[in-house]
Amino acid sequence: MRVLLPLLWLLSACTLTLEAVYPGHGITGLRTQDTYCTAGNTRLDFAFDLEGRLDGLELLFLPEGFAPHQARPGERYALLAPIHAGRVQGFLEVTPEGEVLAVSLTSPGSLSLGPQGIIVEPLPHRRLWLRGYTGGLGGSYVRAANPVRPDSSPHCDPTW
Repeated sequence: MRVLLPLLWLLSACTLTLEAVYPGHGITGLRTQDTYCTAGNTRLDFAFDLEGRLDGLELLFLPEGFAPHQARPGERYALLAPIHAGRVQGFLEVTPEGEVLAVSLTSPGSLSLGPQGIIVEPLPHRRLWLRGYTGGLGGSYVRAANPVRPDSSPHCDPTW
């Protein structure tokens, strides 16, 4: 016991500091167009406002009512390239069956990030989610303000 008392006194002089660091970016105003065509491929437009700079962006195109932790590998895609602050716009190329053929986006001061494919199952209502990364740290998930519904009318023309 006498040996522990000096040791405890030394340990009391030591402190451990943990610091949580915010990723340093903000994604707001995420919106998509309201519908996609069931008679042909549709470019599903989306846009959001970015504060700060991203090193990458994770996109999730999920069935309505699902949360990001429920995403399957085919419903998730990461774009790894610098994305600068301002209005960011892009699209998902969606088939009538719900397959996403490509993802592309542009931001102020950045080159366009080229299309890359992911596949999802055909479910009627879906919603886009985003998560930004800065310095390897992921921010919180951001849910689009609106769901995306299929349109089977013969004159489907989803516009932004």
